Amino acid sequence: MRVTLTFDNGPHPTGTPIVLDALQERNIHAVFFVVGHKVHAHPELVARMSDGGHLVGNHTWSHSVPFGDVHRAGYARSEIVRTQHAIVEIAPAPQLFRPVGAAPGAVIDHRLLNEEAVQTLFEGGYTMALWNVVPRDWQRPDDWIEAALEGCRGTDEAVVVLHDGHPAGMALLPAFLDALIDEAAQFRTDFPASCTPIRAGTPGPGLAELVSSGPNQRTTPHSPHLKEQS
Repeated sequence: MRVTLTFDNGPHPTGTPIVLDALQERNIHAVFFVVGHKVHAHPELVARMSDGGHLVGNHTWSHSVPFGDVHRAGYARSEIVRTQHAIVEIAPAPQLFRPVGAAPGAVIDHRLLNEEAVQTLFEGGYTMALWNVVPRDWQRPDDWIEAALEGCRGTDEAVVVLHDGHPAGMALLPAFLDALIDEAAQFRTDFPASCTPIRAGTPGPGLAELVSSGPNQRTTPHSPHLKEQS
């Protein structure tokens, strides 16, 4: 079982230290997808992420709506670039981006991106990291471990999305980590091809299905900007 642990929506003054302490005690590395305006509020936590050997990725500046629901020029580019600048002022960071999931929560569909976001990610050489295990810890803070374990068991390369930005659920994290260790999980900080529709600025299979080209429209695989590569 290969598992990439990811934590979204931080840094948070309560949730993030819980996560960092639990990971440090077990010598596990993870990926934190941080929200730009929170980076400015808690730079010491971003520094601690990086100093602990974790990767720090970009999860937009405001974490407000999926880019596919916004067609105002400049919005997507600002959300991505502004956040990346905030991160690298504190710690080295890969060009790693995670979009805001569509409602009702972590849904992966054509609402994730618009064409401006795609172009920004291409030009910046970003890898876009999605997820395939969603235990919904923000909705079930006292009861998400079994769903997470079942998700990890159900795929050879699990990418688990948890939320240090929602600290209530993080009380269960040590027990979840111990359960994964008991099952001999291999902890990683990379992402399978199935979860990276953009890798180092290059489009991959499935990207076109994640992009809205306008209100109530979906970009087709024939878009010249979204030519897929295998």
